[in-house]
Amino acid sequence: PAYSPDLNPIENKWAQAKAIRRRTGCSTDELFSTMLLNHI
Repeated sequence: PAYSPDLNPIENKWAQAKAIRRRTGCSTDELFSTMLLNHI
């Protein structure tokens, strides 16, 4: 299936990233750079 979060866990992470992006209003680049800096 094209969208199957039960079989593809990355789908849940994308949903979380999109929700954060909508909530904070930041760009995708800002979101990912912040996420990377927090996890390094």
